[in-house]
Amino acid sequence: MTEADQTPQVLEWDKLLELLAAQTRSTRGEACVRSCALAADVADARRWQQETVEMTVLQDSADPMPTLSFPDVEEALKRAGKGAVLECHELRDQALVLAVWEEVQRYLGRHAPNAPALGSVAAALLSGPDLRKLKHTLDASIDPDGSIRDSATPELRRLTHHANDLKQQIRDQLEHMLRSSRYADLLQEQYFAQREGRYVVPIKIDMQRRVAGIVHDVSSSGATVFLELRELVDLNNAIKVADREVDREVLRILRDLSSRIAEQADVILMGMETLAHLDAIAARAALGRQLRAHPVTLNGEGRVRLKQARHPLLVLSKQQVVANDILLDDQVHVLVLSGPNTGGKTVTLKIVGLFALMVRAGMLLPCEPESEMAVFPELFADIGDAQDLARDLSSFSAHMTHMVRLLKGEHGAGRALILLDEPVTSTDPSEGAALAEALLCRFADMGMKVIVTTHYRSLKALAQTTPGFANASVGFDLETLTPTYRLSMGVPGGSSAIEIAGRLGMDSAVLDAARQKLHTDDRRVERLLVDLQAKQRQLTADLAQAVQARTEAEAAAEEAKARLAKLEATEQEQRKGIKKKLQEQFSR
Repeated sequence: MTEADQTPQVLEWDKLLELLAAQTRSTRGEACVRSCALAADVADARRWQQETVEMTVLQDSADPMPTLSFPDVEEALKRAGKGAVLECHELRDQALVLAVWEEVQRYLGRHAPNAPALGSVAAALLSGPDLRKLKHTLDASIDPDGSIRDSATPELRRLTHHANDLKQQIRDQLEHMLRSSRYADLLQEQYFAQREGRYVVPIKIDMQRRVAGIVHDVSSSGATVFLELRELVDLNNAIKVADREVDREVLRILRDLSSRIAEQADVILMGMETLAHLDAIAARAALGRQLRAHPVTLNGEGRVRLKQARHPLLVLSKQQVVANDILLDDQVHVLVLSGPNTGGKTVTLKIVGLFALMVRAGMLLPCEPESEMAVFPELFADIGDAQDLARDLSSFSAHMTHMVRLLKGEHGAGRALILLDEPVTSTDPSEGAALAEALLCRFADMGMKVIVTTHYRSLKALAQTTPGFANASVGFDLETLTPTYRLSMGVPGGSSAIEIAGRLGMDSAVLDAARQKLHTDDRRVERLLVDLQAKQRQLTADLAQAVQARTEAEAAAEEAKARLAKLEATEQEQRKGIKKKLQEQFSR
């Protein structure tokens, strides 16, 4: 795919990535998911799928993978590398990253034999430098709440205790002064406060001249001044000096810790990127669990053999989703999908397109594990109205521009998947059908895999008679006017437009006129397609009944076998009992 392609957008790949990103536990892991590199070949896709499988097994085990929740410290690492002094909370975050690193290191060390692919991802963590001493130093200096510990160094402990002793002295003195009758008439209220780091008391404005001190603040009402009493000046000065000494020691500690972080900045960044990669893998495993997804066999030859495939976005938004088998094997290069509107043709296109992207992203697929999916390095989807108003192109012109670009590309056999929704419309039907036939034949000759939805009868006939082509159809119940969303391989589908219009209440005269305007051959083909679909539904129903009958017969046979075995065992016990009684009688 090129950047100009709208393929991911029309397939709603961005919605699936949003759901995947929601499963991550870190901002770095979320960014990793959103950037979502896609595997370039089968080997990479298989390796990434194996990573997801191993993570799924670990998450479901009695000893699950640690939660990969950690802060993004890249900016702080860059600043430390330039000589900046990090804040306490930034150093705390560095310690958190190292803590998750250490936990994952121990965990994968225990599970290395069962998770070789994850071990390769985490090789930098498992074989990297030992940062336990750095983590221990950070933990000993910084509290989990992001404040510095008084015990970070002996000097900080001494200075902090000295400052606290001075503050306790001034508080004791203030408590004594507040209880003294000398200040009873002067105080606005009996409490003390701090202004600019100095202890003050609230004095009535009209009593200010009766007491010596320094005014540090005035209340908003103007009735109170906050006065540093003269008796407190020396002690306040001593506290100021002590606090400054504490601040200098804290700055020295932070500078030292920041320097140590700077020395290991590249290593820590590498470790964080590895943790983010593991977080993205864990998200793939978690989403796979929600989708009830499985790993599938991957190939590079363009084979698509999906069993009971379900659209991932529908699985997450609906309780019941119709599952279908979809086949593009070595004999089928072009699958022509037909049937009424709203029957699920476009959904089928999007299933295959999303699956093609999912396997390249290492995601598991919501289908049966016996399925097989090709890895397509090139994917193109032309779904919906391609009208390009910005370039003043009609829908037909925009579609043709896409087709021209595809035909000019150099595509290896089995490497490209093309998804076309109603190609070459918005023009004369006869010319459009002819051009569509020619395009599909050219794509087949180029070795591309193509799924195309259509109402053109000529394309259905082409698929029925041309090697490398195959028909498929989606079901629609004309009695209830509801789609069945069932996909029938090998059977073309009718549009049933006139019948549906009739069920919706269209005037019978209009319907008769429409039927008259259809060519005789067209009416025959339409009736034939309806009959084929009806027979297909009947065959499917008969097969389901036959399977059920066989299951019931096998169950009945097993039950009869068990009863026979029980009767034989009972008969044998009875014979033993009779034999024992006879022996007892003759032995008397």
